[in-house]
Amino acid sequence: MTQPRVRIAPSPTGNLHVGTARTALFNYIFAKKNSGKFILRIEDTDLERSQNSYEQNIYDSLKALGLSWDEGPGVDGKYGPYKQSERFDLYSKKAEELINNGHAYYCYCSQEELEQEKEIARQQKSDFIYNRKCLEISEEKKQQYINEGRKPTIRFKVPHKELTFNDLIRNEVKFDTSLTGDFVIMKSDNTPTYNFAVVIDDIGMDITHVIRGEDHISNTPKQILLYEALNCKVPEFAHVGMILATDKSKLSKRHGATAVSEFVEQGYLPEAFVNFMALLGWSPPDGEEIKSLDEIIKLFELDKISHAGAVFDKEKLNWINGLYIRSLPLEDITERCKKYLKNYDLSKYSDEKLKTIISELRERITILSEVTEAAACFFNDAITFSDEVKENALTGDHVKDVLKKFLELTEQLDFNNSEDIEEKFKEFRKSMKPLKPKFIMMPVRATLTGQLHGADLSSIIYILGKDNVVSRINKYLNTL
Repeated sequence: MTQPRVRIAPSPTGNLHVGTARTALFNYIFAKKNSGKFILRIEDTDLERSQNSYEQNIYDSLKALGLSWDEGPGVDGKYGPYKQSERFDLYSKKAEELINNGHAYYCYCSQEELEQEKEIARQQKSDFIYNRKCLEISEEKKQQYINEGRKPTIRFKVPHKELTFNDLIRNEVKFDTSLTGDFVIMKSDNTPTYNFAVVIDDIGMDITHVIRGEDHISNTPKQILLYEALNCKVPEFAHVGMILATDKSKLSKRHGATAVSEFVEQGYLPEAFVNFMALLGWSPPDGEEIKSLDEIIKLFELDKISHAGAVFDKEKLNWINGLYIRSLPLEDITERCKKYLKNYDLSKYSDEKLKTIISELRERITILSEVTEAAACFFNDAITFSDEVKENALTGDHVKDVLKKFLELTEQLDFNNSEDIEEKFKEFRKSMKPLKPKFIMMPVRATLTGQLHGADLSSIIYILGKDNVVSRINKYLNTL
């Protein structure tokens, strides 16, 4: 295989969608697997809806996922510019070339006329196919339209034939081009349509493989015809199945977060999210689903991608993310968690104790943002007790006695030594017999944290330190 050149070409009319990100991932993996180039191109011809903030979101989201482009905005390359809005002159020239070669023509039909013809087709329950009435328009009629102020579009003259191409995922695909109709390649405002612009850009950037979603299959015959009319080599095509919601409909905002930046903000680790996205349509041959990006690249084969839709299973994403949170180095996870602890006074604890907090909490969270609430008991001195906590941990004649004797124990503890705390707390539990362990531990836990479950109790005592432990126990005892 010659060095492949693949691209991702998002439109800055919204934040980077997970579907586009998954397509970007497959393109990136294919390029790296085959020592090729991964190109980013911004398709911003929709000037009304395109926004700089969305464009920046695309850049930030791809970088967050580790999908750095070899060529594109901000990265030098000899095939630029890499934004469609900066390539308008090129589209006009290529359209004129097609007109001169007899492959395209000016169309003066008004929108009203076309709508009338479409309505007639609907009434006849048939598909609308443009009737080519402007193909051989007389000069006199053309001048009449110009005098009326009509601004023409440019239509591509579709040759009628059976068109066949080999999809690298779906194998042979056939189209009858006579059912396509002559399509517009340049609008009346002199801006290119999607199918025309993408072909001109892919030719200009020497793209060898077009890997994209299956919703683009219907565009493929039009694009192949344009390649042929321009006497250019047709790239290889591969159409990936769509990402579906759990109800098997197309994933949309009504199903929850759909933008990559939303997932990152919630605390999904980019490494975990990339791992999860790679499994949306592809399966590792060794059956082991938890893989780093480098490992995925080594095992990846484009023709092993399923052409069926892939369900975006949030529970599986949470499972994978939880595994990554628990397996990545503690120092790394602690640093990432600080973003979600910014409303707390982190100077309250040493770096070592902060890592201990995260070490305890990461066993119980699936996304990093959950650490905010989980860590509250370590930073908020005003502990509140829910009815459930009161009923299950702070009710009974034994509670006051347990807490008073635990206060006595604090005088014997080395609060700088977690092992000493654990050992003496074990001895304390034995000394409180015949009380069962839960009647000893639950009152202490509840008084210190306001919770029934959570981190190891010895670790909680170590993290809080003597002053906080004694203060919280005394505050509760004073309410009895």
